[in-house]
Amino acid sequence: MASKNNSIADSYYLNDAFYDRLMALNESWKMEAPAISPITLEDKQACESLIFTEARLADDLRLEQWLDCYSDQCVYWIPSSYPVVDPRQEITLEFHDKRRLQDRVARIRTGVAYSMVPVIRTRHVLGNIEYRQGVDKEVRARASFIIDALFDGKHRILSGWIGYSLVSEQNEWKIAVKQINLIDADCLQENNTFFL
Repeated sequence: MASKNNSIADSYYLNDAFYDRLMALNESWKMEAPAISPITLEDKQACESLIFTEARLADDLRLEQWLDCYSDQCVYWIPSSYPVVDPRQEITLEFHDKRRLQDRVARIRTGVAYSMVPVIRTRHVLGNIEYRQGVDKEVRARASFIIDALFDGKHRILSGWIGYSLVSEQNEWKIAVKQINLIDADCLQENNTFFL
């Protein structure tokens, strides 16, 4: 899966309506009874494949291919609160649109990015994935995660849950929103670097 997107994406889609949608998504991921709006088996399999592929590409540091898992109008968000607060009202641990993700990958590829010296090794374990039909061919998913990270000779375990908004673009599923909710988001954090 070679990188198809060589141009830098714009950030103009990050407006109040987009932030309002983020907060509505956050509320929808908290809902119980995942069968409220079931999705087709075909969509479930395609979305599950995307979720697992994105995690594997991050683990393998195949970052250009990892970027291809994301929509051109995406957000990668790690809140710094538990429960989550609107990112317009507080500082977040990470908040990147597609342009910022591209910038991060380019900086990592220089070989001198402080957060990746030495290069981090990770393994993602995802489970308990629940799916719901969203709007306009969107699928919403929620997964529990554990990440084992080895950085500078030190093991670290992170856990929590991830909310996904997955959209079909030109018959290919992409991640429009990935919200990583650490169980210790409101605690002092070490260098989380770029591995979630």
